[in-house]
Amino acid sequence: MSKLAKFDIRFLFLLGLMFFLPSVEVPKNLFALLFVFSWVIHCIKNKYWGGKWLVIDSIFLLWILIDILVSINAIITHQLSGDNYRDIIRFVLIAWVLSRTYFSKERLTEASIIALIGTIIALIYGYISGQGELKELHSVGHLNHTAIFLVLAYSISLSLLLFNLKNLKKFQKVTLVVITILLLLSIIDTDSRAAFGLLIIISLIDFFYFLVKKRSKSLSIIFLSVVTFIGILFIFNPPEALERIQAQESFLDDDERSRIRNFSYYAYKANPYLGVGFGNFSQITMDDVKPYIIADKGVFDINLYLESAHPHNVYYNYLTSGGILIFSIFLFFWFYVIWIIFKLNKREENYWIVVSSIGVVMVNLLIGLVNTTLHHEHAILSMFVLGLLISQYRMSELRKNLID
Repeated sequence: MSKLAKFDIRFLFLLGLMFFLPSVEVPKNLFALLFVFSWVIHCIKNKYWGGKWLVIDSIFLLWILIDILVSINAIITHQLSGDNYRDIIRFVLIAWVLSRTYFSKERLTEASIIALIGTIIALIYGYISGQGELKELHSVGHLNHTAIFLVLAYSISLSLLLFNLKNLKKFQKVTLVVITILLLLSIIDTDSRAAFGLLIIISLIDFFYFLVKKRSKSLSIIFLSVVTFIGILFIFNPPEALERIQAQESFLDDDERSRIRNFSYYAYKANPYLGVGFGNFSQITMDDVKPYIIADKGVFDINLYLESAHPHNVYYNYLTSGGILIFSIFLFFWFYVIWIIFKLNKREENYWIVVSSIGVVMVNLLIGLVNTTLHHEHAILSMFVLGLLISQYRMSELRKNLID
């Protein structure tokens, strides 16, 4: 049988999706569709859909169904657009399909490196088009969203380098070292406070986790030396993002975002069950929320509230756009992911996926306090990692059942 005949077409489409994800819209969307479609064909042909039904499958299904319901409600009740349901369906389907697909360790590594190479190419193009200044990754959006995407990519790159080193080929090791350094420097260059803070936290967690698992004195000395050197460097030449963090009283110290959050709370109170539909936050006006503010506080001070294009908060994004129903699914999903992380933490072959997933959770839920995460390219890159995590969990459960 030829190598081409042996090649899994699903994997080819996954590579295409991950490579074009931060750079070009049409190929990205096409490969996403082909990846899901080829998986369905493969399952029908082999009469196997990836294992028994788990709690996470119910979460994925409800997420999609409620998303559709939210869009229908936006059109009928509010006479607003319902088009943005497609973004959630796309990233949920990608995670769902990946969670029921079993690629080899080598292919998981290859897919991750291809995603990182695609990010670096988009990053280089971003600097060239900005004449030496990074404006954005072409398909990701403005600089804050670009910074979020870069932190997610950095989490994948660093975890692969630390926890999958012995399984990497020489050129893969060199590639990952270069990519990790470039991502680190570019994140600092974005001057994003949230991204810089998560960069430091993720790096410390990854290295600490690595030292605990490896228990090497020499590595501990090297790690402490590197941390000390970087700390001294930041003290004498602090990046702009660090200076901005030091000037803050707290992580959420931002008057403009505080006013948007205040507005978002009452926007949610105005439509608590099904929201106004994803992508329609900008259609909510001060007149819509004013009666609810007065009913709650007895007075309306316009200086405390601010309309915006989006809530700058992932939690309020789900509450205002989809209501408490889809927000509940959103929370259940993250609780389940965290539970799986703890379950898989004991097996060495899962370390890099577990640590990458910890980074994804932190980026989405912590940066999500001050920006709208888990949408578009952020969501697909996040679900790429989390889909692999859930797939590894399915495999571990299958092994356990076979042994029992």
